[in-house]
Amino acid sequence: MIKRPLLWGIGAFIGGILLAWKKVPLPYLLIPACFGWLLTYLLKYQKFLNHKDNFLWCLPFLMFLGFLAMNDQMKPPDLDFAFEDKASCVLTGKIDMIVRKKNGLAYYLEDNLVTLPGEEKKYPVEKIIVYTDGGNEYQAGNKITVTGSIYKFSQNTNPGGFNEHLYYKIQNISYKVYSEKISLTDSGYSKFRKILYEIKNRLINAYMQIIPEKEAGILTAMVLGEKYLLDEDIKNLYQDNGISHILAISGLHISIVGAAIYHILKKLKLGLYVSTVLSLAFVYCYGILTNFSVSTNRAVVMYTVMLVANLLGKTFDLLSALSLSAFIVLLKNPLQLFHAGFLLSFGAVLGIALVFPCLNRLYKAKNSLLNGLYVSVGAQFFTLPIVLYYFFQLPVYSVLINILTVPLSSLLLFISLAAGLSGIIYSFAGIFLAGGARYILLFYEAVCRLGVKLPYSLITVGRPDGIRIILYYLMVFLFLTGVNKTGKKKFVIALAAAVGILVFPESREGLTVTFLDVGQGDAVFMETEKGTTFLIDGGSMDVDRVGVYRIRPFLLSRGIDHIDYAIVTHADKDHISGLTELIKDPRITVSNLILPKVNMNNYRELEILAEKYQVNTMYIKAGDCIKEGMLEIICLHPVEGYGYSSDNAYSTVLSVSYVDFDMLLTGDLEAEGEELVVAKLKNNLSNESNSHPDGYEILKVAHHGSRYSTGEEFLALVNPKISIISCGKNNRYGHPHKELVERLAEAESEVIITYESGAVTINTDGEKMMVNEYKK
Repeated sequence: MIKRPLLWGIGAFIGGILLAWKKVPLPYLLIPACFGWLLTYLLKYQKFLNHKDNFLWCLPFLMFLGFLAMNDQMKPPDLDFAFEDKASCVLTGKIDMIVRKKNGLAYYLEDNLVTLPGEEKKYPVEKIIVYTDGGNEYQAGNKITVTGSIYKFSQNTNPGGFNEHLYYKIQNISYKVYSEKISLTDSGYSKFRKILYEIKNRLINAYMQIIPEKEAGILTAMVLGEKYLLDEDIKNLYQDNGISHILAISGLHISIVGAAIYHILKKLKLGLYVSTVLSLAFVYCYGILTNFSVSTNRAVVMYTVMLVANLLGKTFDLLSALSLSAFIVLLKNPLQLFHAGFLLSFGAVLGIALVFPCLNRLYKAKNSLLNGLYVSVGAQFFTLPIVLYYFFQLPVYSVLINILTVPLSSLLLFISLAAGLSGIIYSFAGIFLAGGARYILLFYEAVCRLGVKLPYSLITVGRPDGIRIILYYLMVFLFLTGVNKTGKKKFVIALAAAVGILVFPESREGLTVTFLDVGQGDAVFMETEKGTTFLIDGGSMDVDRVGVYRIRPFLLSRGIDHIDYAIVTHADKDHISGLTELIKDPRITVSNLILPKVNMNNYRELEILAEKYQVNTMYIKAGDCIKEGMLEIICLHPVEGYGYSSDNAYSTVLSVSYVDFDMLLTGDLEAEGEELVVAKLKNNLSNESNSHPDGYEILKVAHHGSRYSTGEEFLALVNPKISIISCGKNNRYGHPHKELVERLAEAESEVIITYESGAVTINTDGEKMMVNEYKK
C-alpha cells in the first residue's frame, strides 16, 4: 500500500500548475495523463498495487485541475486592454480589508466596477487596492465610489528586481488606485469586521502607550501583522540574521493562540465538540485580524486538521496535513506557488518533518537544546535554496541565532498578547507585562547586533539557477533515503555536498556589461573575468531609492556585494542618487570613487560622503587609462582645467576596449563637450592611433537620447553597431527624441531602449558578443 495519498495528490496538482506556468498547450497534458493511467493499470495488473491504491487513478485529473486553475488565474482582466499603464477612472467596490500605511490607509476593495473617461462600459475587477491619505475612515463592508488614477502594477525589468505585478497577482489584486475623492455609496457594513478592526486599533494604541516606539512597532508587526510602525533598521537587522520570520504571523502564533483557547475551554468543561468549534472560530478570527498571510492560511488549515482528527479519534499526520493545507491554498490561488512566503512557510515545516527525524536517528537528541538545533537545521536546510533565490545572501549564524531566539518566541508572543489586552483595560498592568516583552526584544537586538559583527556573518551567494537548485534537492533526497534505509552516518556528506553545490561561486568568463533599467537615469555595470567590478553612474530622476530597489538587488543577485570602481560622469541626480545610497549601504562596499577632474565644485557632497564612509576618491581626465587584464578604459573627456558652460558639457566619456570589443560610454555629453570628443576622435584617426578603426560595437547614447546630442558627425566617427538609450517610459522630457532616433537609423545602428527591453546585458570574450534584453 502506498502511504500518504495526499502527498501524491498535491505533487500532481503542482505539476499541472508548473505546466500551465510554462504555457504548455493543454493537449500535451494528455501524454503524461495517459502514461500515468497506463502505468497504474500495469502495476495493478502485476499486483504491485491493491485496491487501497486506487487514488493513483485520480492523479492525472488533479494535474488537469492544477493546469486549468493556473490558466484561469493567469488570464488578465478585460480592463488590461483598455489602457496602457495609467488612466483616470471612477470605480465602485466593497471594502474587504483596511490596512494602515505610514502615509495613510489602503482599502482592499472587492467586486469592483471600473469606468474610464469617455467610456460607458463598466469593467468588472475582482480586487483593487485604493490608497488614500486617511481623511475619512470607512468600514469593512461599506460600498464606496472612488475617483482617481488607476495604475497597472509594474513588471520587473532588472535581474534580481522586485516583480510588483506578480506579487499582487498572487493576492488576486489587479490594480492600484490613488484616490482624489471617495464617497460612500452604501453605508452597510460588517459588524463582525468592524469589531475586529476596532480591537486591532485598540491593541496598536495600547502598545504605543505601554512600550517605547521601536519595540511597539515590533510587537505590532509580530502580533497583528501591521508593519507600518516597524523600524527599518530592526527589519534589516532581523533579516540579516535570519530571524525575520519572528516578525511574520506564523504557525507559532496560531498554535499558541489556538491551544490556549482550546485548553481554557476544556478547563471550563464545555466538551470536546464545543471546545473544538469555538477554538477554530477564534483562530479564524485571529487570521482575519492579522490579514491572513500565506503562513497564517497554512497554519489555520493544519490546526483545523489537527483538531478535527482529534475529534474523530484519528492520528494527526504532519505531512498529510501539510499537503491538504497546500492544496487548499493553491486551489484558491495557484500563483501562491511562486510566493516567497508560501515556499518558506511550507518548506520550513516540510524540512522539520523530513530532516529532523533523520538527524535524530543519526545523533539522538538527549536534551531540548539539541532538539531545538535539529528543528532549526531541518527548517534551514529545506529552505536554503528559497532564501538564496529571493534574498541572495546567506546568514551564516542564523541556525545558532535561531536557537537563542526561537525558544523565547512563545513566551514573547504570550506576554505581548497579555500586555496588549491588559493595556486596553488598565494601562499600568499593560506596562508591567510589556516590560518582560521589552527585555526579550532587547535581548534579540543584542544577539543580532553581535551576529552582524561576527566575521562572514552575511555571505553574498547570488541567485542560484534552476540546475543548482535541482541538484541541491537531489542531494537532500539522497540523504533522506540513505538515512531512512540504512541509518548510516556517511550520508551526512550528501548534505555537505548540497550546500557546496548551492554556495560555491560560479566562474566568470570574459567581460560582462549590464545597462540597468533605472527609469529616467543611467547605471552601467561592468565585471571582468577576475571579478573586478565597475559602476558607471547610478541614479534616477523618477525612481525613488533606485540604489536600494534596483541597483542593489541586481548586484546581490549576481553574488556581488562590492564595487571596486564607481565612476561618476557628472553630478546630476539622475546619475548619482543611487550611488550615494550604495555608499551608505552596509550590504555594499564601494572601494574607489572616480570623479571628473574639472574646475567645478559640484562634487563636494559626494567627496564628504566618500570620506565619511572611507571610500577612496580619485579624479579622472582626458588621457587617463584604467587597465585590468585585457580590459582597457581610456578617458576621452573632459580635459583638465577647461571651463565648461554646463554640467553636461564636461560629462565624462569613456572608451572601453576588451580585445576586439569596443564600447563608448558618453554620460550626458552635449554641445561643446561633444565637439571636443569629435576633435579627439579625428585626431586619433589622423595619427593612426585609433584602436577601433571600424567603429564601436556598443554606444551608450548621450543624455538619454536627447536631440541635442549624438550628432551626425559624431555618429559617422563612432559608427556603432548597437546604440543603447537609457531613459524612462513616458518621461517628461520626451526622451528619446524623434530626431535622434532618426539619426541612429540613418547610421544603420540597432537601437535598444531600456524601458522597452529592460536591463541590457552584453557578454563578450573579446571577439564575439551576446546581447540579452531582460524583458525578452
